[in-house]
Amino acid sequence: MKNQSRTCLVIAVCLLAPCLFASTVQAQTLKIASIVPEGSAWMTSMRNGATEINQRTDGRVTLKIYGGGVQGNDKQVQRKMRTGQLHGGAFTSGSMSNFQKDADLYSLGLVFRNLDEVLYVRKKLDEILIQRLEDAGFVCFGFAGGGFAYMMSRTPLRSSKDMSGQKIWTPEGDAQSYAALQAIGVAPVAMPITDVMTGLQTELLDSVAVPPVGAVVLQWHTRLKYITDLPLAYVYAAILIDRKAFERLKPEDQRVVREVLERVYRGFEESGIKDNEQAMQALLGSGLERVSPVQEEIETWRKAVAQSQEELAAAGKIDADLLQQVRELLNEYRTAQGESAD
Repeated sequence: MKNQSRTCLVIAVCLLAPCLFASTVQAQTLKIASIVPEGSAWMTSMRNGATEINQRTDGRVTLKIYGGGVQGNDKQVQRKMRTGQLHGGAFTSGSMSNFQKDADLYSLGLVFRNLDEVLYVRKKLDEILIQRLEDAGFVCFGFAGGGFAYMMSRTPLRSSKDMSGQKIWTPEGDAQSYAALQAIGVAPVAMPITDVMTGLQTELLDSVAVPPVGAVVLQWHTRLKYITDLPLAYVYAAILIDRKAFERLKPEDQRVVREVLERVYRGFEESGIKDNEQAMQALLGSGLERVSPVQEEIETWRKAVAQSQEELAAAGKIDADLLQQVRELLNEYRTAQGESAD
């Protein structure tokens, strides 16, 4: 009897072992880093998405999200992705070109005049940029717009004279922003986003170009006094996951991850405009003063920045064809609106 029971147990284990082993092999953890603080709406939405993914894949896929910059700055996160310590990260425009050179296309300085122009161009080009990221080896779930960056400073900046010699932060490795700021007479200081607060506290930086919501979330506004009322560059973000790590997931699990994270990022996109407007009001309510630039100088700045972009395209740092497509789409949109196409 004992032998019979033992035999049945052995048979049962043999039958179940492949299933148990397969379940273990198929379970995957994707480690994703972000500088966004814990407790923020972004982290809440991402963690809710991670829970849904885990439930819908019966525990086969776990998203482990590190917030608050604990995994380091963008360069450090990218390096950890290369070595497999991390599988992905949340990046803003300004650093995505480190993964694919065209990914920062929409953040070109002084190109767009308003959000309607951005949305018109994005409808035509989003799929192209996302595919180029995928071809470069990174899965992207869409772009979430964060509104326009504005110059925020210790002293009022209204003219080229005011701009001269200003030490303004630009993201480390962001060649587009660096060239644009140089073109309007500013002295860019490139550093990781995680070091900006220290730069403001030690006066290594005089000013920053950042969306209102970013200034509030990162508390940079506590070191600044003025906002120059000119949209400088459109800022957006995306989660990028190493494609090799992503493709280790079962096909049906890949579909779940894509569905959930694309929905999460659509939510960020929908709330981004409202959040940025509310953040601007919060900045003004906290004591920052809005100042208007000298109108005669704005077109001079636009032309100087456009020339810097031509030089970057000639050097192969911007896709010249895509840059031309953006300009043609803007001319098309402005003509339809009865505006100047220049």
